[in-house]
Amino acid sequence: MQEKLYLNGSFFPSDEAKISVMDRGFLFGDGVYELIPVYKSKPFLLGQHLDRLRVSLDLTGINKELINFSKINDAVNELISVNQYKEHSIYIQITRGVEKIRQHIFDKCGEPTVLVMGQPYKKYSVSEIEQGFKACIQDDYRWTKANIKSTSLLANVMLKNSATKMNKYEAILIRDNKLTEGSASNVFVLSQDVIKTPKLSNKLLSGVTRNLLIELLRQNTIEVSECDISKEEVLSAQEIWCSSSTNPVVPIVTIDDISIGSGKVGKFTLDAYKIMDDYINQY
Repeated sequence: MQEKLYLNGSFFPSDEAKISVMDRGFLFGDGVYELIPVYKSKPFLLGQHLDRLRVSLDLTGINKELINFSKINDAVNELISVNQYKEHSIYIQITRGVEKIRQHIFDKCGEPTVLVMGQPYKKYSVSEIEQGFKACIQDDYRWTKANIKSTSLLANVMLKNSATKMNKYEAILIRDNKLTEGSASNVFVLSQDVIKTPKLSNKLLSGVTRNLLIELLRQNTIEVSECDISKEEVLSAQEIWCSSSTNPVVPIVTIDDISIGSGKVGKFTLDAYKIMDDYINQY
C-alpha cells in the first residue's frame, strides 16, 4: 500500500501530490516546518510543536490566519492511522505559497501551501546509547535567525554532511567562541557538575525536546543552567549530549577525536536518557 500525505486540504498517494514550481518554498526556501515524533502510533507533544510552528509563522510574516490548525491536527492523526505509523516522524511544512512571478517581494495575501507527511526514523538502541557517539566542532556560519524553524536549511545540510563525511554523528557549532547548537540538535554540557545548555536567543532554536528535558531534569532535582558556554568549556566538559525530537538524548564521547571526560558515556547523560525514555513510555 502506497503511503498517503496531506497537501492543501486533501489526502493523496505520495507519488500523486504536486506542488507548483512557482511555490516560494521551492524558489526561495520561503517556509517553515516542524518534525513531530510518533511513539506507539501517537504523536508526541503535538500541541507544543504546533505552538512553535505558529511562532515561526509570525516571525516570517506568513499569515497564520489563513491556516486551519485544526485540520493540520486532524491530518496528523489521520496519516498515522491510514499509514499505520508506529515509530515514525511527522513532517509539517508551510510555505508562503504560489505567486505568478518570481520576485523577492511577496504578496501578503497569498494562500500558504500546507504539507503534512510521515517517514520512519532510526531510534538508537540502548547499547548504541551506552557506547556513545562522535562529533566535531565547526564554525556556525548559518544566518542569525536560527530561532525560526525555517525550511532554508542549506547551511545546516552542509554542516551535517561535513560531519558525516568525517564519520561523526553531529557538528557542534561555535559562533564568537560560544556554543550555539548542533547542525540538527540542541546541545547539553556537564561542566563543574552542573548541566548547562545555551540560553535561548536568535542564534539557536527553542527545541521542544530541549525545553521538556530541562523541565524533567529540574523536576528530578537536577540543576540545569541556561547560559553562555565557551568553546573551551565544551572541550573540557565532563559529559555532553545532543537532543532532538527524534533522538532526545544522544551521548557525545569524543569531539574531533578529543575525549570528553573519561571518553565514556557518563552518569548524568544516562540519567537524562532514562528520565526522557520513562516519560515517553508513559506518555
